[in-house]
Amino acid sequence: MMLKKIYHKLRRNKVVSMVNNKATIEGNNHFFADSCAIILGDGATKEQVRLMDSCWLEGVIHVRTRGVVILHEHSRIAPSSQIMCVNRIEVGAYTAIASGTTICDNNNHPVSPQYREYMRTTPRLNDAREWKHSDNAPIIIGKNCWIGSNVRICKGVTIGDNAVVAACSVVTKDVPANSIVAGNPAKVVKTDIDKLPLPTSCIGFNQYINGKVSIEQTTPKMM
Repeated sequence: MMLKKIYHKLRRNKVVSMVNNKATIEGNNHFFADSCAIILGDGATKEQVRLMDSCWLEGVIHVRTRGVVILHEHSRIAPSSQIMCVNRIEVGAYTAIASGTTICDNNNHPVSPQYREYMRTTPRLNDAREWKHSDNAPIIIGKNCWIGSNVRICKGVTIGDNAVVAACSVVTKDVPANSIVAGNPAKVVKTDIDKLPLPTSCIGFNQYINGKVSIEQTTPKMM
């Protein structure tokens, strides 16, 4: 039991050290899972990855060249999800990204057949394979969004506040605030979800909605 605790402590220290070396951490109370990773390539630096107060990182952030990734406060990236950035990707406060989701602001490489033919003749780490040569555009995910599992969010998309993206959707166009989208390509299936009746079965939520407790009081303290 003692050896197991020592192993987990060493593993935790290794993960925290990795994140500190590859991201700019702001605020407190973050959670970095053993499954998380931050990959910097083609000249990217730790200043290009910003992790705000109380965010959870369980997936992978991959930043190349001049890409910028910002996870705002209380946001979460679940295990086996990945962010692939060469431009700019922002995840709003209180937004949750479920497992198996890919958020990619670029095409990975040019669509041109001639370019792809040339690229196949180059070594694996050759500059020709860098994302910066592909079409790219920023992705902005608003506040308090819920992105389901196995979703793909493509370049140039803005997702409005409080929106829900159903599992296995492919998002190629902007998503309105307070809506639910689903499908491939994702389409609006419900609007005005901010006007739905509030659940009453959760005591903690009832206290929060009535102003008896704050977000800070309900936030669990991370190690």
